[in-house]
This record gives sequence, structure tokens and C-alpha cells, in this order.
Amino acid sequence: MWREDRHALRRMGGMHWKTGPNGQRYLYATNGRKEKSLGVQSPETEATFAAHGERIAELRSRIERSKETLDRSARISKALYLGRVPTIAARILRRLDDEGLLDGQLMVAGTNALFAYEFGTGVLLGDDLIATEDLDLLWDWRNRISFLLSDAQTAGVIGLLRQVDRSFRKRCSFQAVNADNYLVDLIRPHQPHEIFREPPRLTEASEEFEPAPIDGLEWLVNAPRYEEVAIAEDGLPVRIVTIDPRAYALHKVWLSRKANRNALKRGRDRAQADAVARIAVQWLGLSFDASDLTALPEELMAFASEFAEVVA
Repeated sequence: MWREDRHALRRMGGMHWKTGPNGQRYLYATNGRKEKSLGVQSPETEATFAAHGERIAELRSRIERSKETLDRSARISKALYLGRVPTIAARILRRLDDEGLLDGQLMVAGTNALFAYEFGTGVLLGDDLIATEDLDLLWDWRNRISFLLSDAQTAGVIGLLRQVDRSFRKRCSFQAVNADNYLVDLIRPHQPHEIFREPPRLTEASEEFEPAPIDGLEWLVNAPRYEEVAIAEDGLPVRIVTIDPRAYALHKVWLSRKANRNALKRGRDRAQADAVARIAVQWLGLSFDASDLTALPEELMAFASEFAEVVA
């Protein structure tokens, strides 16, 4: 309810009166940079303005009550060591979620996806599998990002990171790092005929990222999505939108077979693949033969047979 009310409050936008050239007052609705006239001052527009104010007051009151409940739960979660998602990753994901960027544009890739699979099943993976000092965000560039709020329009995703932690700075065109050396990577699939195209940008912000194009990611954006609410180390919930665990497992096997992949990473890739395949089949009841994986290429699906003993 807390998250839904926060989103509802942001969607409400604002309303204000403005005097026109003719001396009459008009009611305007604002949402980010957009402004729309709702008509001249009248009993109807005054009622609209009053109802808008009452709705905002109601949402703020509910958010405050929910926050008090969450804070109490967070103290319990921290005391019981229930939190798994690193606090900095959770804070970043909450900020992106506030802007609606986890609803089609950005999703979690890499090791942080494992936290969603854990909380979806109650299975705890070993520290050797979940240890990470970075956050990979995969951009589905087919879904152009549009912001409702002016701060996101002008600051872009790099600006949102700095709202979470002011020490974040761009390390290169696709990566940011903070004072604790925590990395955030923006990645995307290669586009067809990439060499002939201008690289896509997330936003028009002057210091915005240029997500790095990486082979194989087109398979992931074509796979089903998976989402779960996990608990972070700060005790608070965090929504994680990521890749279907079967696609994750198949992609990790593919990575482990790449000749130019670091040898240490190849072993971890395979271990993560086996663990997630087991979660998908044994705890989530998913099948590698299901029709919802037909968008994945035969090259990737061929690895499914390797999980036969793992999931047995």
C-alpha cells in the first residue's frame, strides 16, 4: 500500500490558479513540465481544486501511517537479519521505482537478480553466489523512457543516483561509482546494424549515461519478466524487476562457455546457473519446455538439457 500510495501521489501532479490576460482566473493542472488548463474559475473548477487538495492530503496521511508501520517492521527485520539486498542497491532501485523506470524500461541483471529468486521461494543461496559490489541495470531500449517529474527530466538517471548518494560520479560513459567504490552499470542489447546508428540515450540530460551494448542481452529483454518484493539490509522492502529465472540460468551457462570470459567468473556463472535452474523448476514449478520461452533462440535453449541432473 505504501508504494502504491506514493505512486498515486506522484501521478496526482499539482494544481494552481493563474490569472489570464483578460483578468480572469484559470485552473491549471501540472505534471512535470506539462501544464494544462482546466478552465476558467467556476463552481466546478473550484470543486475540482478542492477535491485534488483533499486527495493529496489523504494520500500523504496514508503514506505517513504506512511508513510508521514499515519502520517498525524494518527494526524487526534488521534484528532478525532477514535483509539480503545491499542497502545501496535497494535505495537505488526504490528511487528508480519511484520514477516508474522498473515498469518496462530498466530491470535488474547480474547477481542482484538472485535476491528476487530467493525471496520468491524462501531459498537462501550461499554467500559465494550472491556476493556483489555492483548493480547491473539492463535497459530495454525498445521502450523509450519518459519521465513525469521535472527532476528526472533534467537530471536523468545519473541525477537519480546522486539523489540517492551525492558521491556518485560517472566513471565512464556507461558506469557510475560512489565514494565506497560501489558500481552501477547501465547495459543494453546490441541494436541491429549498430555501426550505422547513433547510440541511444536514456534521456536528454546533459550528463546522461550511454548504456554499453553487450552481445546476448537481446535474449534477456525478449524473455518473460520476473518480479518480487525482497527485504534489504536496512530492513525495508524493495521491488526487484528482473529476468525469468530460466532465461537467467540459460544465459549464465552461455556466459560460462565464452572463451574470453574470465576463468573465475566462468565457474561462478555456472554455479549460479545451476542454482537458479533448481529454484525455477523445484520451487517455482517452471519448465524449460514451456511455450513462454519460445522467443529464446535455439542456441540458448540447447543448454536446458544440461540441467536435467541438477533439477532432478
